[in-house]
Amino acid sequence: MTTPPTKICGSCSLCCKVMLVEELQKPQGVWRGHFKGGVGCSIHDSHPYSCGVFQCLWILSPTMPIQARPDRLKVVMEIDDGGKRILARADPDHPGAWRQPLVYGQLKQWARDGWPHGRTVWAMVNRHMWLISPNEHADVDVGVTDPRSPFVYQQGPDGRVSVTVLPPLAEGETYDPDATMAKAGWTPPKISIPRRD
Repeated sequence: MTTPPTKICGSCSLCCKVMLVEELQKPQGVWRGHFKGGVGCSIHDSHPYSCGVFQCLWILSPTMPIQARPDRLKVVMEIDDGGKRILARADPDHPGAWRQPLVYGQLKQWARDGWPHGRTVWAMVNRHMWLISPNEHADVDVGVTDPRSPFVYQQGPDGRVSVTVLPPLAEGETYDPDATMAKAGWTPPKISIPRRD
């Protein structure tokens, strides 16, 4: 068996648009000064930490075809939260791009495969988020969220998934899932503290 060739970004730089880069004060969904059309990131060799830890699934997956490259799909897919979550970030100029069959079918498969292992799959357009349901039930439209707000999600006996967005954490505050669940009278659900930058 031959090893697939290593992928490079090439002319794709969609991550530079869809990602928040706090170190550069660059909001989600816009191109900013360090991006050069046809060239890509002009500071790639000295990029900020948040860019360095970004993990593009197209680059990481040797089996994803060139047709799945983010600039062609208008969706950047990444591994996040230590492998516990997959995010599909759609270009805000193409907000429905994550729903196209090639993308949505893959997201749904990852949701089905990952749910039993505590992994979730999310679609995003800037700060608007959807949890991709691991079954035939509808995906959960979480709405526009504050990046400091943790989520609590659980699956009911009928298989439907619900998501509760908690109040934003204060500067330096940490999330205590046990205290929150006890207060709400919940049994331990699956927990996610998303980084939505």
